[in-house]
Amino acid sequence: MTELTAAYANKSDCYDYWPSRNLRSSGLWRSPFLTKTEQRALEHAVTWSKRFDLHKDLICEGQKADNLLIVASGWAYRYSCAPDGGRQLTALLVPGDIANLDMLLFERVSYSVRTLTDVTVVALPRKQALALVDDYPGIARTFTGFALIENAIASKWMLSLGRRSAHARIAHLLCEIAIRLGIEDENNITFPFPLRQEQIGDVLGLTNIHVNRTVQKLRKDGLIELCDRVLTIPDVAALRYAAGFDPSYLQMHRHIDAAARPTADAA
Repeated sequence: MTELTAAYANKSDCYDYWPSRNLRSSGLWRSPFLTKTEQRALEHAVTWSKRFDLHKDLICEGQKADNLLIVASGWAYRYSCAPDGGRQLTALLVPGDIANLDMLLFERVSYSVRTLTDVTVVALPRKQALALVDDYPGIARTFTGFALIENAIASKWMLSLGRRSAHARIAHLLCEIAIRLGIEDENNITFPFPLRQEQIGDVLGLTNIHVNRTVQKLRKDGLIELCDRVLTIPDVAALRYAAGFDPSYLQMHRHIDAAARPTADAA
């Protein structure tokens, strides 16, 4: 039984009478495609929010689920395991992400989702989400945009796995995370970084020893500082240069075609 399934067994332990408070902190709420009417429709559709401890499975591979889970705070990750027990992290989930977007159309997923830190999630029932997609074009475009950005991130990770050096792989991942956390200062930046070396290796296809050596090299070169799970990038531009990093695939400054922009709300 996953932590999410256990939560359903005792609704009094998980139900939040004001889940919309956590929804408002998510990327779903801030989507440039949404009108105020569509934001209100999302608020009315979410049913509960809950805080989960670190290292808990929210979803298990092959499990049927009835909710889209929106990460309001904390970090989680998707992962898959090989028959020999080897694990690959296939996505990092930070505040604003949807943990299981493909459940909008499919009842079961081909991966598991686990918390990396304490995490608060907001539940959007699948049936309500589908109804919202039918009724509100901005919500449909928002879900489509999330899926396209997830695909772009996956493509960059594949390039790292196949073609980048270990040095560039780790540098690129750190640059990406900083952008996804909303930190875009070109100078000195600092943010919590809960990933352990083993987890970095499970993202990038590197051994613990290789990750350790590469992180130490990045430190020696003055590109990063890492202490007590807090990462500092003294010169973002220098790290991006080392990674060959172009942030445009993350669409943080979305240049939305006029035809896709939200129409004005009705009075």
